[in-house]
Amino acid sequence: MSHYCICEFGAVADTQVNSAAAIQRAINAAHGAGGGTVVVPAGKIFMCGSIVLKSDVCLYLEPGSCLQASPDISEYVNYEHLELFRKSDFCRFWIFAQNAERISIAGSGTLDGNSPAFVIERLETHTKGRNPRAQSVVFLGCRDVTVRGIRIIQTPSWALRPAGCDRVLIEGITILNDLGLVNSDGIDVDCSRSVRIAHCHIEAGDDAISIKGRREISQQYGACEDITITGCVLESHCCAFRLGCESFVDFRRIVFSSSTIRRSHRGIAIDCRDEAVIEDILITDIVVDTIHSPRIWWHEGEPIWISQVPYVPGHYGDDSKVARLRNIIFRNISITAEQGIYVQGADGETHPSDILFENVHIHLKKHTQHPVGFLDPRPNRPGFAVAGSLGYRGGNTLGFTVSPWRPGVFLRSHPRYYPAPLPRNLGRIHARCVHPRLEAYSSPGLVLENFSGTAAHPNLPAVVQH
Repeated sequence: MSHYCICEFGAVADTQVNSAAAIQRAINAAHGAGGGTVVVPAGKIFMCGSIVLKSDVCLYLEPGSCLQASPDISEYVNYEHLELFRKSDFCRFWIFAQNAERISIAGSGTLDGNSPAFVIERLETHTKGRNPRAQSVVFLGCRDVTVRGIRIIQTPSWALRPAGCDRVLIEGITILNDLGLVNSDGIDVDCSRSVRIAHCHIEAGDDAISIKGRREISQQYGACEDITITGCVLESHCCAFRLGCESFVDFRRIVFSSSTIRRSHRGIAIDCRDEAVIEDILITDIVVDTIHSPRIWWHEGEPIWISQVPYVPGHYGDDSKVARLRNIIFRNISITAEQGIYVQGADGETHPSDILFENVHIHLKKHTQHPVGFLDPRPNRPGFAVAGSLGYRGGNTLGFTVSPWRPGVFLRSHPRYYPAPLPRNLGRIHARCVHPRLEAYSSPGLVLENFSGTAAHPNLPAVVQH
């Protein structure tokens, strides 16, 4: 396959020169010849605005090479003219491909999203970003996509987003983002199928790996199915691994395995906010380390967090529908955390069912200075209160944290909006915990087998069921 060096098409190794047009000429030439490799030469840095990848083209970053994103937002294409993005807050992309096939980004060089150019202020608790910001690498409606070996750093918004794609391989990449910057996600798998993510290292201010179905593309591209994530190291000031948050499509046959989560504000989250089905999920052989966070973040160090609390009206969803959970398995999970497992169910036919915790070890250990003793169902509707809560303890326009006892495992099948308990079946829970206790509300379907644990104080029971 032919090689096309971007310098031969006019690219200049100068961070003050926008080489987007030259790089695009190299891509167009490779595509026009039936396929080829567009080469970013070793040891050089090139700055560019938006570029578009095309079918049968590999963008190859040689050792020590770097493409740096433009600091000028006007040099990014605004795709709000597309029907898909007309009502979207995410419509500017740096490296973009649409309806392309057999495309790849590979090598050992770096894509630098240049997030410092979009920072207003760095505070002790978080980094304030300037909007609008561009997503860095987006594949929309593509097939046979490969991203292998490269580094992606300092992205001001989502780093890598396969959206509406089929057959995606993401292997051996490193993502290093500002841990204080909201929306600086690592990988967002959006309405895509047959996705494999393996042996990646991701540090992200927002979700490290998120599987979602955004509203604006959900009807055209459909479900998230047949996805595997394995052998990864994840760190996040949001969720290290998340299913949902935006769940306007069904999620099926997803495996997360043999990975490590470290110093994250929330470990594994299933966020059932919109009407969909989340089923046949296996999460196995994971080591989780979570910590408390400053109150501005939405997380309280939960190693596993499952919530069916509807969104605040006008946030992502606009009604009270929530996803249905079926056949969710957590197996061989080793946890060191400042907070326990949290499961918050909804009412009616949408309560969680067939959830299995098997060989889950939890060790509660305090090792940050942030206060403890909160549950965080945010975003939640006004007046919402978690069962057993002792009152509101701060929040924002999207809801409040609440203060309960601090159980190792908290289970609640909750009637929508109301604090009064109703009997709902939370399905089958099989847990083995070596340190904390368990507290369950309105969960008559709860089954404990070989469960062991000790309460934080000798006068408290190890298991409390209301």
